Amino acid sequence: MRRERKGFRLLALISAAAVTLTACSFGAPGGKDGKSESGLLVYYLNREGDGLVTVSEPAPDGSVADQVDHLIAAMQTVPKEADYQVLLPDNVTLQKSEVSGGLLTLDFSKGYEKLSSTREVLARAGVVRTMVQLDSIDGVQFTVDGADAKAADGKTLGVMNADTFVEDSGKMINAITHTSIDLFFASKDGETLNRESRSIYYSASKPLEWAIVERIIAGPKVEGNDPTVPSNLQIISVTSSNGICYVNLNDTFISSPLSVDEKIPIYSIVDSICENCRDIHEVQFAIDGDSNLTFRQTMKLGKPFKPDMSLVNDSIESTD
Repeated sequence: MRRERKGFRLLALISAAAVTLTACSFGAPGGKDGKSESGLLVYYLNREGDGLVTVSEPAPDGSVADQVDHLIAAMQTVPKEADYQVLLPDNVTLQKSEVSGGLLTLDFSKGYEKLSSTREVLARAGVVRTMVQLDSIDGVQFTVDGADAKAADGKTLGVMNADTFVEDSGKMINAITHTSIDLFFASKDGETLNRESRSIYYSASKPLEWAIVERIIAGPKVEGNDPTVPSNLQIISVTSSNGICYVNLNDTFISSPLSVDEKIPIYSIVDSICENCRDIHEVQFAIDGDSNLTFRQTMKLGKPFKPDMSLVNDSIESTD
């Protein structure tokens, strides 16, 4: 039977201190906890890895254990031609599932603890929302090697259901936040920056500045734009205070620079952060915690950098 794909995105209200966004229900319309009229909605990660999609599946038959096994198998199987992916990567395996009195316990391998905060929230939400559609399942509990699973902030997850992800106030717990941003990548000659507009989803457990640097590292999506930093560059920390964003990167930033003008990697990050974060006016770099360094020939990292929009070409390319 052909699967019917339905788009799905996590939206949330964020706190009054942040930009106000529209929130929507975590689930899809229908019966119990998002059940579709034709069966169940099985959740998957979208192609970009920053949101969820649902696929309509016939309701499984058999015992509760059989139904659970059917949905687990469905979530772990994606057709080759599909433009979505499984919720959990290959290094995270489900070791055991157990149903007792309406509570489904899923025990995962240690790889679960290594998931990024965004992937962990999306995977957890997708699994729980899929499972609680079964009439016999009222709650889901995650364990890792038999011990209570924890979120990225170190808090025990406990028992979850559909309502776990939406508080009465309308704010999502461990929210995935949506916003639109402009990023700056290298032009083909490596001497200027091209603007690239993006619609992104990111974990509210980390600042927008962190999400911006992550996407600069991931590279451009628009043809004609080139990367400005190595794809294996690692973020150590991104924090902000008194109008300055402090970006601490590993030494790949200075030891493996790309073949672009020396200003381009610096201002790709500086301009992207300052353009999208109104309260940030300067960016201070550190490499493994040390700012007393020089990038390439003349870019001294010991002082904060103000944005330089003179390096940016006027045209805007967008991608969703």
